[in-house]
Amino acid sequence: MKVLALGGAGYVGSALVRDLLQSGHEVTVFDLMLFGAESMVPWMTHPGFKLVKGDVTDAAAVDAVTEGHDAVVVLASIVGEPACNRDPDHTRKVNVGGAENALAAAKKHGVKHFVFASTCSNYGVADTSKPVAEDGTLNPISVYSETKVAVEKLTLAAASDTLIPTVLRLSTAFGVSARMRFDLLVSDFTLEGHRTGKVTIYGEQFWRPFVHINDIAKAIRTVLEADRAKVDGEVFNVGGDGNNVTKQQLGEGVEKHLPGTKIEYVKKNEDPRSYRVDFAKVKNQLGFTPDWSIEDGIQEVRDCLNNGVWTDPMEPRYRN
Repeated sequence: MKVLALGGAGYVGSALVRDLLQSGHEVTVFDLMLFGAESMVPWMTHPGFKLVKGDVTDAAAVDAVTEGHDAVVVLASIVGEPACNRDPDHTRKVNVGGAENALAAAKKHGVKHFVFASTCSNYGVADTSKPVAEDGTLNPISVYSETKVAVEKLTLAAASDTLIPTVLRLSTAFGVSARMRFDLLVSDFTLEGHRTGKVTIYGEQFWRPFVHINDIAKAIRTVLEADRAKVDGEVFNVGGDGNNVTKQQLGEGVEKHLPGTKIEYVKKNEDPRSYRVDFAKVKNQLGFTPDWSIEDGIQEVRDCLNNGVWTDPMEPRYRN
């Protein structure tokens, strides 16, 4: 299968490219490379790999790169609430407009699979007494999640005899990547504990689901390789029940694996998102379960920090 990964040079994309190539697929990465493309260096001589610099808001460029591919995976977007809030209009242009360009090109060129990487943030503030499933109420409370919900609707509406659309609502990502991010909770807490011996937590009672980038890659590949009846027009939460935790539990995990770390709780009136997520559908319908636990992720980042993998993990390039 020839897969076009839009935004594939980023945090999640680097894991996806590795997974697809190692599974025997061909991959084209189309990316603006705002954070560079060092993550793609290991694959530059791979016969099944191609790297193209481009902007998803450029409809002609997206059209040109799409021809000849069997599948399109849309990872390209401005990710995270702080980054999206800096310029909401530009965020909508990239996140929604870019996806519209991708859908138009996919339809024109007879692409079979269209996978959109959405987010569990779309559930917003949910009743945490029970996990929320894919048919639960969407409650976007930010520009970021608003754009994701909008593109979900566009993606599912594009279903046809030839195009198979699938939406993946990803849990909050964690894990060591060739394009590392320290602005995500697992790596953020682990770095803070490693640097200062203290983890500062606000909203410790709030729930979040988490998923390792290697498991995100596995989930996307699982969708691409699945029978049509299992994925056509479907929405899947991506993660695992064991990786639903409160921010307090996450901090306690860091405390456990970085002995001597102390937790400090503070009051702060922002980011009220709280949601537990149900992953029964992706498990039962696709046979997907994650390989990585949150504790695995904490230890992975800790070990890399201990071994000096990053010269200065506080550099701005490690944050969106």
